[in-house]
Amino acid sequence: MIKEKIIFGDFDSQAMGFDLIARTPNALEEYEITDTIPGVQGSLIDYSMMFGQRIFKPLIISYSFSGHFATYAERHALEGIIKNQINGYGTSKLYDSNIPENYYFLAKCSSNAVTVSDQTEEVSVVLQFTCNPPFMISEIAEGSDEWDTFNFDYDVSQDTSFTVSSTDVVPLINPGKTILQPKMTVTGTVSVTTKDTTLALSAGTYENTQIYLYPGINSITLSGSGTISFEFYKELFA
Repeated sequence: MIKEKIIFGDFDSQAMGFDLIARTPNALEEYEITDTIPGVQGSLIDYSMMFGQRIFKPLIISYSFSGHFATYAERHALEGIIKNQINGYGTSKLYDSNIPENYYFLAKCSSNAVTVSDQTEEVSVVLQFTCNPPFMISEIAEGSDEWDTFNFDYDVSQDTSFTVSSTDVVPLINPGKTILQPKMTVTGTVSVTTKDTTLALSAGTYENTQIYLYPGINSITLSGSGTISFEFYKELFA
């Protein structure tokens, strides 16, 4: 039985009859920003957290597959089929059975190779993906609290939609490991204040604003009259 698999674009390794033989991620590397103190031995100043979080280089993952295919025509057709299933996609969702359900990598296939052996009737496939950023991303928005998909290892139960009639301070929990910019949908007029900025919003939907949610509990001050909902998806180390 095939237990481990990936899905990327139209390529589903299990559906095509491939066994996942090896999964090889590279070591996670940080973009380090450092400096030394002149005249002082061994002293190093690390500015890597100057943006409020550690910044990592893309994660490279190589997958090796093998499958048995009885006919000559089927074996030799697979190279073109696989390349067409994968190469038509740029940066897209990569699903990997090795990470929790309802998570994906944002990845691009950077290389692929298909080897056919008519002697053993086997087809071997090696795919390499560049995952950027190097985190697994949840498909389920925070605050959904769906019992069937709730993951007790990673999820938190919280409200992400609020009715505003005066001024109130509400908590928003970012259970992930990266700073996020939430999508905000507003009715009426609502002012949002975080530790970084204040933003006055009229009715509409807003993305890529100066409102940031740091890992952990964020205290958000809301004032005005209307409603506001925050939509964001946690990102975790795989």
